[in-house]
Amino acid sequence: MVTILSVFALLLASAACGLSLAVALRVKKILDPLTQEGALGRRTGDGPEAGDVLPSIPPLIDVNGETVTPPVAESEPWVLTFQAVGCSGCKEQLPGYKKFLNDMKLEKGRVISIVAGNPEGIPFYSDALGEMGHVIPDGESTSELMNDLGVSVFPTYLVVGEGGRIITATRSSARLSAGAAHVRASSLASR
Repeated sequence: MVTILSVFALLLASAACGLSLAVALRVKKILDPLTQEGALGRRTGDGPEAGDVLPSIPPLIDVNGETVTPPVAESEPWVLTFQAVGCSGCKEQLPGYKKFLNDMKLEKGRVISIVAGNPEGIPFYSDALGEMGHVIPDGESTSELMNDLGVSVFPTYLVVGEGGRIITATRSSARLSAGAAHVRASSLASR
């Protein structure tokens, strides 16, 4: 009888461990997309990568009603980001992104931040980034661009070089420094 109870207790403990593991894996699967980085950092198939070439981008309309033509054909690097109104990671990384833009001293026309989500949340990004670049609310053309690029995780930061080739693609503002060297070298060469 003791043996049967021991076996039963062992089976019950094994089932509990299995259930705990299943719950932990499910929670990880739910939380990884929310943290924007995942446990292993960049995963393939999650959007644009360095070396990709941007698709054709039509002129965009920023929050001030200005028509913005992305500098795709130019040789100097520029920044294209995708943020979302309801994205806590976007808001947490905003100081790092702003520091990157301040350090790079890019002209306003070389910084485009596309913001998806409820239009009522756009002023937050416009107030934070409007002096540094163009803030573009999500619309038909921007949704098509995000679709073409495979952007499904926010934030997504791109440093774009000559011919629309992506130099740096990251989900972390802290990792933008990899593209900073290209921006600095280009700025020095144009002086």
